[in-house]
Amino acid sequence: MSKKHKRRSSGGAGPDAPELNIMPFIDIFSMLNTFLLVSAAFIGLGILEVQVPFLSNSSEVKEPPSRSFNIRVDVADAEIKVTSEWTEQPFDKDVKTFKVDDADFARFHQEMIALRVKAPENDKVTIFSDDSVKYEILVKAIDAIKTMKENEPRPALPNADELRKTGKDMYLFEKVVIGSVIL
Repeated sequence: MSKKHKRRSSGGAGPDAPELNIMPFIDIFSMLNTFLLVSAAFIGLGILEVQVPFLSNSSEVKEPPSRSFNIRVDVADAEIKVTSEWTEQPFDKDVKTFKVDDADFARFHQEMIALRVKAPENDKVTIFSDDSVKYEILVKAIDAIKTMKENEPRPALPNADELRKTGKDMYLFEKVVIGSVIL
């Protein structure tokens, strides 16, 4: 009795070519893909800095001062208007206007230094801008309000030593609030 063996066609690899079983590899890669996709969503963590008011059990409540100094800067296409006034009597309101050019930006910066020296406890400026103001003009105005130039002498403030230690002496006004944001 002779047995006849049927040979499978292996695509020209020859009669002794082994058969490859690739199903376990496909299973492993499909599992790895699943784990990679699930873990990829948790890799991109962001850090948000939030300023939360400090809460305590003490009954001591600090009242804000009754008289404070407000500075408002209105930025338009052709001019910048600075309004400074006290909130209580005597109001002593002062309004100054500057053109939008390099010479007046330097005068505007000097005015901001003078206002900081006039009321050293005030470290906030509110800035308002028209819808048509170019971004470059707004950024120049914010820079003139917020930062001191490297070669400029620092104004004599009561807490100048503390500001120098913390590295905040480069800021003229630490808080610049943009008051006309439309979302």
